[in-house]
Amino acid sequence: MADQHDRSVPTRSTYRRQCLGLQATALAGLVAGCSELGSDDTDSDDHAADGDDDDSSESDDDDHPASFETTIAVDPDEQNDRDVPRTLFGRFAEHYGDHEIYPGIYAEYVTNTSFVAWGQVQSDIPSHVYGFDDVGEYDDIPFPWEPIGDAAFALPDDGGVRGLEDWDSDGGWPEVDQEPQNAFQRLELEDETAGLRQQIPLPDWRTLTYEFAISARSEDLEALEVRLTAPDGDELASETVDGLAADWQRFEGAELALEAESGSQLEGGAQGDFASPYGEYVLEIVAEGTGTLDLDWVSLMPDDAVEGKFNPTTIDLMDDRNVSLLKWPGGNVTSTYLWEDGVGPIEERPIRPNVVWNGLDPNLMGTAEYVEFCELTDVEPTITVGVTVDDPEREFQPPEPITPEDAANWVEYCNGDTNTEYGALRAEHGYEEPFDIEVWEVGNEVWGDWQAGGTHDGGAFAERALEFIDAMTAVDDSITVIPDGLDPMYGDEDLPDPEGWNDALFEIVGEEMDGIGMHRYNWGIRDEDPGSVEAWKDDNDADALDYNEVLLSFPTQFGELIDETAVRAETEYGLENLEFFIGEWGLYPTVADGDPWPGMPTMAGASYIAGMFNAFIRQSDRLRRASHTHLPVRMFPPEHIDHPANPNPLLPVGYTLSLYATVFDGERTWQVIDTSVDGLTRDLPETGVRIRKQDDVSYVDVTAIATPDTDAYCAFLTNRNLRSDADVTLEVPDEFDDSDASVVIQYPTDDPHDPQDGVGDAPETWYDWNDLESYAIDEDEQTVDDGTLSLSLEPSAVARVRLE
Repeated sequence: MADQHDRSVPTRSTYRRQCLGLQATALAGLVAGCSELGSDDTDSDDHAADGDDDDSSESDDDDHPASFETTIAVDPDEQNDRDVPRTLFGRFAEHYGDHEIYPGIYAEYVTNTSFVAWGQVQSDIPSHVYGFDDVGEYDDIPFPWEPIGDAAFALPDDGGVRGLEDWDSDGGWPEVDQEPQNAFQRLELEDETAGLRQQIPLPDWRTLTYEFAISARSEDLEALEVRLTAPDGDELASETVDGLAADWQRFEGAELALEAESGSQLEGGAQGDFASPYGEYVLEIVAEGTGTLDLDWVSLMPDDAVEGKFNPTTIDLMDDRNVSLLKWPGGNVTSTYLWEDGVGPIEERPIRPNVVWNGLDPNLMGTAEYVEFCELTDVEPTITVGVTVDDPEREFQPPEPITPEDAANWVEYCNGDTNTEYGALRAEHGYEEPFDIEVWEVGNEVWGDWQAGGTHDGGAFAERALEFIDAMTAVDDSITVIPDGLDPMYGDEDLPDPEGWNDALFEIVGEEMDGIGMHRYNWGIRDEDPGSVEAWKDDNDADALDYNEVLLSFPTQFGELIDETAVRAETEYGLENLEFFIGEWGLYPTVADGDPWPGMPTMAGASYIAGMFNAFIRQSDRLRRASHTHLPVRMFPPEHIDHPANPNPLLPVGYTLSLYATVFDGERTWQVIDTSVDGLTRDLPETGVRIRKQDDVSYVDVTAIATPDTDAYCAFLTNRNLRSDADVTLEVPDEFDDSDASVVIQYPTDDPHDPQDGVGDAPETWYDWNDLESYAIDEDEQTVDDGTLSLSLEPSAVARVRLE
């Protein structure tokens, strides 16, 4: 077997942060955090308490009582002038190699559709549901295809139907096993049956019928057979493709109809193997006889794909959560993404190596498909344009620089009239009406060493960003263009000074800037940070739960960071009403060995999400858009990696999103009203390089909103104390005295750090929020008594109170 992927590993260190820390930092936290916490069971029978609960406030530990009291007052007369935008509840999508786009959005289930070299950035972790150990590596057969029979296999360099085009680079670009070429798969048969196979998971819980297509040619053979088999080899469906000839032909419409589900479920997941709803299959393409058979551009699509191409489960889940915005195409991918590769007829689009995240991008999901998907899911499209900065100190450069002209042409393709060059091209591609993309980002983490064509020079980026903004708005002056800023507390040793970076934007771009984009990832204390989690605990006389509570309480600080940045822009640079877009955010905690892990699959992680949403809403007069990373609205098979990118749609954070976002669905407008909290607090010590010291942060975090005429009221709360229940007295506006309140509480079924592993019976329980593993939902009605409501919130619980 040829060691195919080793030749494609980059020789540079710039990929040290390949998976946003997911494959390193979060893995460390995950592995360390899977032990039992051993805390008391705080589950109760009445989570929307009426105030008649028993006296549980006594405890042997004065520092950590069994419960504590908190009173929340509201002032509905103090309302923000601006409505809370629904676009705070967005989603970030990127062309990862891990099935987020294919089949997560675009429902293509074949990987490596055109038999080209498999581009591996991280050779040990192929972003595919089956790894090299499961598939094997073969001479002249590209991963993840495998041979059937003893035919001679070859990969001719040129002459295929779809393939790679030439990408030259001036430096720093990883090779992808062989020079870009239009290769195809060739088989030489001698009186035998032979072919290729690919192990493949399919959503057989959803549909049993799949549409197969292939390009093929043969002077000697008249037909080939395509099959779906079980992993043990039992044939489950087959179809004959007749009419092979010496020239390439496209064969479409072959229907592979299963009689029943596979019976073998794919196992996978972040917290350990579990049976997923996906059935395990093998796609086989075989021929019989003597002669040469050439194959290229294979496709296998479920017959229930929406508009023939989109994953219906993803659409359902996005609708269920009321996701409001989708940022695309990345992410790190944007620094190498050439938009013209993803427009026009599919057969004319090149395949590109995804050297940022592993694997290949067949460019099936391009601009038009993205716009169509946004329309289907009723979300606001937000496109991120890559930026190449001329920086001689930055070794890592894209194969082709991305220029202001490229960005302007993309705007024209999306928004231009048909009398413009690129508007006419869009019309030629079948889209007469403009796409009218309003919001555009310029640059993605340009300040990071891992970004191709980036820089540490804030002034150089600001000058380049201004060129992009001028070029883009010259095409369409109605668009909103947001350059890439830097979170004020991103004090990492290998990053530029955040204040200097943002100041350069404020000074150079100035009034031409419609807003500023920022990313916020919290890791806690990483290996590369000064100190360690254990040292932090010693220095602060703290334990593992203290550390996790600090992480969960950070969102209060984040709101203040946004406020401070906005005030600085106004007072120092005269930029009034600066708007913010938090384009990526999430908690990927690093914890010490044996400590509980508060990641996304836990209710502790859900409490962090709720805190960030609360901060976003409180700052919504200036924070207008946000898109969470890896929020589980996508649906695809578990991948062959160990970091927590668990596709389980029932993760606690998914429900937390819907708890918030569904309030903002419809025509009703909401504005923030003043709240004050009187209750137990904790201090935040300096934690890593991204959390600064802050005193007296309330354990119970709350934000309240009301309609402008105060005929409806809503409050969102979370208890960030991981040991004690919060007995909350919530004041409500006088208009609602004696009214009935709708109270929904999401709470842990046991420990807040227990992960949500299972998916239940698909698809029914995916939309049934009862009897879940790590959390439960309590929905109740309470009557407002003397202007107050009483709630009992368990550790990490999230609540929504609504009156109208």
